[in-house]
Amino acid sequence: MKIILLTTFLMVFWGGIYWWLRNRELSGGKTTYIQWIQASLADMFYTVDGKLVFRILVALAATGALIGFFIPGKVSQVDQKRTIEQAVKYNQQGEFAQAALILEEIKDTDSPLLYNELGVAYLGMRNFDRAEKALKRSAALLPHYSKAHQNLATLYLKMDRFKDAEFEETRARESANYAIPSGRIYNLSDNLMDQLGIRIFLGALLALGGYQLPRLIVLYLKQRRRKKFDEQLADGLVMIANGLRAGLSLLQAVEMVVKEAKPPINQEFEMVVREHQLGSSLGDALKHLAERMTGTDTKIMVNATLILMESGGNLPERFDSLAQTIQERKRLLLKVKSMTAEGETQAWILAGLPLVLGFILNFMNHEVFSLMYTTALGWMILILIFLMEAVGLFWMLKIVKVKI
Repeated sequence: MKIILLTTFLMVFWGGIYWWLRNRELSGGKTTYIQWIQASLADMFYTVDGKLVFRILVALAATGALIGFFIPGKVSQVDQKRTIEQAVKYNQQGEFAQAALILEEIKDTDSPLLYNELGVAYLGMRNFDRAEKALKRSAALLPHYSKAHQNLATLYLKMDRFKDAEFEETRARESANYAIPSGRIYNLSDNLMDQLGIRIFLGALLALGGYQLPRLIVLYLKQRRRKKFDEQLADGLVMIANGLRAGLSLLQAVEMVVKEAKPPINQEFEMVVREHQLGSSLGDALKHLAERMTGTDTKIMVNATLILMESGGNLPERFDSLAQTIQERKRLLLKVKSMTAEGETQAWILAGLPLVLGFILNFMNHEVFSLMYTTALGWMILILIFLMEAVGLFWMLKIVKVKI
C-alpha cells in the first residue's frame, strides 16, 4: 500500500512540474524563459529548437526532484552504517551499554549485523532475554549468518541450555560454508516514507535548481564569449588600422577582419556587416554590437568610432591609439588582479573553513553532529548555513574587487 501511495505521489509531483513548466513556458505573452535561452544562444550563433529546450528543462527539474527525494535516505543509510560500525568497536572494547544505547535508536532497520551486535551488547550486559530476541531476529533476517548462530550458542551455554547451544553450534558450522556479501549483512534499505517532509522540500529545491541551471550555463557561455571577444578586440582594431592604411574604406576594413580573424570577433563584425547590407547605418550596427558585447572596451571602441565617423581625422592613427589604450587597460587590470589575489584567496579560505570544521566535528563526534543531516531541524540549519556562507563570500569578494 505504501508503494502504491508513493508511486501515485511521485507521478502527481512530476506531472505537476511538467504541467507548470508547459503552461509557464509555452504560453503567449511576454518573453518566456525558453525564448530568453533561444535568443541568448542565437546571439552566440547557436540555433536551438524551443521544444528541445523545454524537454531539457523538464528533464533537469525532474532529475533534481528525484535526487532531492532520495538524498535524505542515502544520507541516513551512511549514518546507520557508521553507527553500526561504531557499535562493533564499542562491543570489542567491552563498552556494551554504549553499543546498546546507539543501536536502540536505529533498531527499526532490518539489519542482521545491527541485531547481532545488539544481541552481543545485551549479552555483555547479562540481559539474556533481550540478547536472545535480538540474536534470533538477526538469524531470522539472514539464516546463513554464522556469527549470529555462534553468538546464540554462546548465549545458550551461559543459560545452561546445552541442547540449544549444540544445535546453534552446528548451524554456525554449516553457515560458515556460505559466502555472504557485506551488503546483505548490513541490509540498509531506504524506507521512502521516512523523512517525507524533508524529501519533498529538498526535491522541490533541487527541482528549482535544475530548472534554473540552463540560465547559469547560458550566462557563463555569454561571459566567456565576451571575455574572448575583449581579448581579440585590440588585434582586430590593429587589423582595421592596417586595412585603412592600405586604402580600404572602414566597411572594407571591417570585412577584412571578418575574413581573417577567428571567432567570436569575426562573427560579431560579420553581424555588423550584414546589418549594414540590410539597410542599417554602420553607426547603428556598431551600437548593436555594443549591446551584444557589453564590455567596457567594446563601448570605448564603438563610441570612439562613431565620433571619428562624424568628425573625421586620421582613422588609422586613431584605431592604433584605441588598440594601445585597450592593451594598456588590460595591463592595468592584470596588475590590479594580481594585487587583489591575496584578498580573494583569503575570502575563499574563510568561506571554506566552516565546511572543513563541519567535517572534522562529524569525524570527532559523529553521534552528535549526525543530527545536523538526519533531522528536519538539522537540514534547515544546514541550508541557512550555506545561504549565509554564500552571502558572506559574495560580500568578501565584492570588497576586494576594484572597479576600473
